[in-house]
Amino acid sequence: MTSQPSNGGRMLRIVAILLLALAAIFNLLGGIGTFCVATNPTGWGPDMAKLASLQWLYILLMIAAIVVSIWGIFVMVALARGGIHAYRNALIVLVASMVIAGVQTFVSIALRGRGAPQNMRFYFTALVVIVFLLLRLPPLWKRIGGFAATGSKGGFAAPTGLAAFWSGLVMVTTPLWAGPTHIGPDGARWVNVIRTPLLAGGALLALAGIGLWAWAGQRHLSARSREEAAHSETGQSKDSFVTFVN
Repeated sequence: MTSQPSNGGRMLRIVAILLLALAAIFNLLGGIGTFCVATNPTGWGPDMAKLASLQWLYILLMIAAIVVSIWGIFVMVALARGGIHAYRNALIVLVASMVIAGVQTFVSIALRGRGAPQNMRFYFTALVVIVFLLLRLPPLWKRIGGFAATGSKGGFAAPTGLAAFWSGLVMVTTPLWAGPTHIGPDGARWVNVIRTPLLAGGALLALAGIGLWAWAGQRHLSARSREEAAHSETGQSKDSFVTFVN
């Protein structure tokens, strides 16, 4: 039976949930970004044309990355809610994403001599896998309460809102950090192909995250106000009883 998380444990939980969300969004963007090469490898310059011999594999990797990442988003929400099998499912999502990104990185290096930008996706996901495995160590597992439900209604909103906000920022800034590794032989930035949905979707996700965070803060303040009012009423009742007895 797991205990309630300590104050430091709550922070560790939030960091873990945030890392899972970022890993999911990075791998989702990586899968979407593979679409152009997977469907038309010869249409993006001689460098990408080297991948044509394994086009079928890139199509499978693209589909797998997108499907697993979408599942990872649902798992992240379940982890924030304290779902029974959420931690196990999170590890499955992370390991599967790491393997998919690793295969794509290895194939890219073998065929065209470099693994960017998929190698960064692989390294980041591997880092998150290590973090989640470390959290299963007994001292840390006890401190975070085993990712069990905290018992507070709506308690999932704060970590979920934070994860949504940062995921939205990642999407909005994708043209900046992904642009240098997505430049064609003619100098065009390939990331601009999906620039509009990235900016629009990222902005909406960030705003949704702010809304969830604000809602969670309001519920927390309301709960504290009710507790203080209850304590105040209890104190007044005790004083009245003492006065009546005397």
